[in-house]
Amino acid sequence: MMPLYCRIKTLTMVLFIALTIGSCASKNYLVVNYQLPSETITAKETEIVLIFKDRRAEQAIVTQSAKMALKDFSGNFALIVTSDSKNERLVGAFSLSSLMKSIFTQRLKNAGIRVASEDQGQATALEIILKAFKLDLVERKWVVQMSYQANFLKHNRFVSGETITGNAERLRVVGSKDAEKVIGELMTDAVNRLDLDALFRSAGN
Repeated sequence: MMPLYCRIKTLTMVLFIALTIGSCASKNYLVVNYQLPSETITAKETEIVLIFKDRRAEQAIVTQSAKMALKDFSGNFALIVTSDSKNERLVGAFSLSSLMKSIFTQRLKNAGIRVASEDQGQATALEIILKAFKLDLVERKWVVQMSYQANFLKHNRFVSGETITGNAERLRVVGSKDAEKVIGELMTDAVNRLDLDALFRSAGN
């Protein structure tokens, strides 16, 4: 019979191999964890239309090096939303454009603002224009860049706006987990950096 320490060593090795294989297994989507902010809106706006436009000059989400590392990535994302209470909600699966719109929808709802559909003819709207988004793998580091313009509109006319840009990086260890983390961190920072209250107040609300 195998000595106890040998059995423990063997079980440890089997577990390590299983975890390594599991973490290396490729998948066709990336998980994005968006953390809702703590915020108070003092502006009068309680209902708004959310308009999202993808105006990226380069439509590719990942560079060639990142694509090779991610293997089966199809360009789709699974969105998990986390609140201050640490509750996590799986919202769904999205393309990049629908992912961004969903995240901003969650942000507005969290601030107590109802998101109306465009066909309801609301006078006020928040327009989000995505200008850039790219995931790269540079010298074993995941690097992600993002830029967008937020415009407050009244009766389809520009009233106020803000441009948000950001980038983040994280060392790649195994699999796609670190890529998912760096995307989630950047999206959380970039979306939450938009000062909704200031944007609405500057428009006279």
